[in-house]
Amino acid sequence: MTNFFNALSYNPSHPLVFISVLFIILFSAFFIIYAITFKNIRTRNVLLLLFSLFFYYKVSGVAVILLLVISTSDFFIGKGIYLSVKKSTKKILLFLSLFINLGFLFYYKYANFLLQAFSDITGGSQSTLVLNIILPIGISFFIFKSLSYIFDIYRQNITEPENNYINYVLYVSFFPNILAGPISKAADLLPQFKNKTLITEDTISKGFFLIMCGAFKKVFIADFLAGNFVDRIFDAPQYFTGFESLMASYGYTIQLYFDFSGYTDIVIGIACLLGFSILPNFDKPFSAVNVTDFWRRWHLTLSAWLRDYLFTPLSLKWRNGGSFGIITALMITFIICGLWHDAKYTFIIWGALHALAMAYDVLTNKIRNRIKKKINKKIYRFISIFITFHFLCLTFIIFRATDVNTAIKIYEKIFTNLDFGLALQWIKLYIYPFLILIFGLLLHYSPFKWNTFLLKQYTKIHWSLKAFILFFAVIIIYQMYSSQAQPFIYLEF
Repeated sequence: MTNFFNALSYNPSHPLVFISVLFIILFSAFFIIYAITFKNIRTRNVLLLLFSLFFYYKVSGVAVILLLVISTSDFFIGKGIYLSVKKSTKKILLFLSLFINLGFLFYYKYANFLLQAFSDITGGSQSTLVLNIILPIGISFFIFKSLSYIFDIYRQNITEPENNYINYVLYVSFFPNILAGPISKAADLLPQFKNKTLITEDTISKGFFLIMCGAFKKVFIADFLAGNFVDRIFDAPQYFTGFESLMASYGYTIQLYFDFSGYTDIVIGIACLLGFSILPNFDKPFSAVNVTDFWRRWHLTLSAWLRDYLFTPLSLKWRNGGSFGIITALMITFIICGLWHDAKYTFIIWGALHALAMAYDVLTNKIRNRIKKKINKKIYRFISIFITFHFLCLTFIIFRATDVNTAIKIYEKIFTNLDFGLALQWIKLYIYPFLILIFGLLLHYSPFKWNTFLLKQYTKIHWSLKAFILFFAVIIIYQMYSSQAQPFIYLEF
């Protein structure tokens, strides 16, 4: 009995994650009850809310209170904005929501960073200023989710506020996507909580298939690359050559993509099992022809949030400034994007580099269009993708590095000690990471939609064979995950 209660209690050293035996057991028990009650909308939503709050408690402990405070305050503020006649009152309520949400976000995520920056400027002792703050997992995601609702109410993008408290708290705390997105807008998710869900053999098949795909991406590609090659380079770059450092930048880029897209597949799959639809987060990002195009393909829901609520208002405000106004809006947006990921100088620099690359896109658009007309379209596209991919790989170095000095060491290795003659030696030494890296690139760039094809085949077969494949996949993935377990990267943000 003691072990049972321990399993239900929050353990900071073992937070609940999707790829874990405990989650499979808890979700299975929940799903049995859910399958019996889901046809009653109110009962279904109450059950979902209770499990979502319990799930977040298992992940972040007492931070579940913070989640309730934010969702409760925005529920009433949203109603207040809608009912207010005066624009000044609406604006006051909007700023109140911003103060509450950003106040919590700044305290938990940026207080120590600001104290460290102050210490660096003044030359003081940073150790005396550090606050004992535990960052709630997923805070950046659920705060952005709740703020999007407030912005849409204020702008009248939503015709009326949510009047059901349970539905709104469920929207903010919905357990599949609370920790690392996708960041669902209220207009996409809230209406689904008001309607009956449709759970069929096809939706269940699709859900389990996506979960298996996500776990495969995470365990067999992302974690394998991290544990067998990438982490070694980034943890001690001084011991490796420029060629190894360059390959590590490729490896981390592929690791990050398959880790995050794998997580997203699992999230969408779990939601699908429950009868809900969550928007995808990726669209072949490394097929982008420039950095602007990359952000139309990478982390789509965050990109949409930044575009709708930050970049567009800023660019409209400075529209008379022409290209300068757009570039300024880009710099602010992507420095904030970097800080949203984490309160580190590395992420500020990463965001600024992406902003500069997009500023280049703005300033050279006419010239590039003229060049494009003079050469073969396929050749131009290939060169554009090649250059963009390498820019992404090089900037992901500072995204991954623990600090700026580590990133500088890796850049120095690449730009001063790069010997392609070591390629065969490296392949022999790291043959399996090399094969996984190539496999990941082929999966991404392949024009064949393998996931759609396999989903169709999986849906067609008999349920008993589906169950066998699922059971076999769980055993294999669990064995692999146990030996080289790595947390999902975006859970850190």
